[in-house]
Amino acid sequence: MDAKGFSAFLEGYVTFLEELAQGESEKYAALLSYDPKRVDKMVSRQQAMNMRLVQMEDQREKEQKAAGFEGLTFSEILARLDKAEQGDLPEQFKRFGRAVDEIKYFNEKSIAFVKEGMKLMGMPEEGPPVAPYTHSGRQRPEGGASLFEAKI
Repeated sequence: MDAKGFSAFLEGYVTFLEELAQGESEKYAALLSYDPKRVDKMVSRQQAMNMRLVQMEDQREKEQKAAGFEGLTFSEILARLDKAEQGDLPEQFKRFGRAVDEIKYFNEKSIAFVKEGMKLMGMPEEGPPVAPYTHSGRQRPEGGASLFEAKI
């Protein structure tokens, strides 16, 4: 098992997720500002980051498989490694989880804010309750979980 190689990749991925979480926070702040140009800029930025997220997640799966951890959760990976082999992985996994939690939090706040605004304007609350696309960008069949609801 190549825990060091996986950890090296994961450091970049976690840093990216932290940037994505910051972007979700900024997008929420833009929505609260009622500044259409600011909102448009943040939404465009987040769309680009979401495309990069798909690539990063695909690469994580490849790196995890190459390291011999295919299909394992982070806690299962740690359980298979002795303390000396774990290196930075425990902290990286914590940071990963925090970043994902922040992304989910601000995304949920943004969605709730937009839905409330639509309701105040008399617009119907339509749309699927889950993300309409999978993390690989394919249209999701009815139901299913988004990338951040997947078991990691």
